[in-house]
Amino acid sequence: MSGISESTLYVGLYLAEAKAPVTAALLRLERSALRENGYFAYGLGYLERPGAMALNPLHLPLQRESFVLPSRLLREGGAVPLTLRDALPDAWGLRVLAHELGGRLPSEREQLLLTNADRVGAMVFSESREMPVAEAPPHDNLADLAEAVRRLQFDMDIPKPLKRLLLRGGSLGGARPKASFMHDHALWLAKFPAAGDPLDVQTLEAVAMGLAMNCGIRVPQFMTLPVGRGETAFLSRRFDRFGENASRRLHFLSASALLDIPYESSEGSYVEFARVIRRLSLRPGADLEELFRRMVFNLLIDNSDDHLKNHGMLWAGGERYVLSPAYDIVPQLTNLGYQMLSIDGTTQVSSLELAINAAPHFDLNKDKASAIVRELAGIVDGQWWLHAKVQGVPDVLRKRLQACFQRQKEVIGAAGFGL
Repeated sequence: MSGISESTLYVGLYLAEAKAPVTAALLRLERSALRENGYFAYGLGYLERPGAMALNPLHLPLQRESFVLPSRLLREGGAVPLTLRDALPDAWGLRVLAHELGGRLPSEREQLLLTNADRVGAMVFSESREMPVAEAPPHDNLADLAEAVRRLQFDMDIPKPLKRLLLRGGSLGGARPKASFMHDHALWLAKFPAAGDPLDVQTLEAVAMGLAMNCGIRVPQFMTLPVGRGETAFLSRRFDRFGENASRRLHFLSASALLDIPYESSEGSYVEFARVIRRLSLRPGADLEELFRRMVFNLLIDNSDDHLKNHGMLWAGGERYVLSPAYDIVPQLTNLGYQMLSIDGTTQVSSLELAINAAPHFDLNKDKASAIVRELAGIVDGQWWLHAKVQGVPDVLRKRLQACFQRQKEVIGAAGFGL
């Protein structure tokens, strides 16, 4: 039929302890004019396989019947389920792909097919039932990676030995320039300075991650390293890869996929994510308290970039998941007084009072929640300077950070809690 195009993708998954993916499902899309619809179906062979797991136990549970994907406008993301959209490359990965394609922006189908090696989590995509062979992790020099990233940002020619370093996946980290590389038999993610950065975001992230760890928040192993030209790279160990030479993968679902809410929207909340954790978590009590700690910590340090893609869970066996280690926690230094992710779904306002009132949703009474707020505020207030000193934050940036934290107390109503 004229004006209608169809496309098919096979979805693969690395199951527990597997070094290679298995074919799990089929995605078929039909596009007409500005809309897209289709269906998603698990393979019958996959459903009968021991250890088969749902790609999303809440929204794509294991079943023989196909899932009908309702018609949606392409500008609103089309019909691709948010669970699969988790696998799309981020803004940086898309830029790398466009460079490889001579400046042409790839379709979402191409994006999924071209980013199997480095994306977060355990999903892969193929044009046939045969899944792509796993690529060997890169063993690269950090300075070479930084040079390749710099050349891409400034539209400079990239020699072939450097071009191969620019991995294309949707690893966590948003729009910032980055690349994965092997270090001490583990896979790490390196974030580099972005062109035009007014300040050292990599060092700020290291300060925030150190503080978060002291606040009882699990974070990946991390460090900063100089990469020449007076610049710094932020390195964090990939928490979705394990085993010899990081050959095993862990399935990851963002809060966006778990809530079935596009992360670009203003919908969703910490409270709604807490409900998901209560349903899926292997350790709901610990994960709920930690999510509360993360919410309060973001309020205290002015991290308003806490959208649904910056939270997630890792598969832990069966249909159980655990809250993933925290990532992308950076003070924004703007004190705008709002959070990308609402505390309770009623407002985007940054408020400790709202957080305390929401405490029962995290299985905390208000006394316990108030004690956590005081604990975290004391750590941030009393230790930020030490982490800034350890990371070598220059005096000018240190003063900005100090002023930000002081203003943030007023913004979030800390005085009402004696802070």
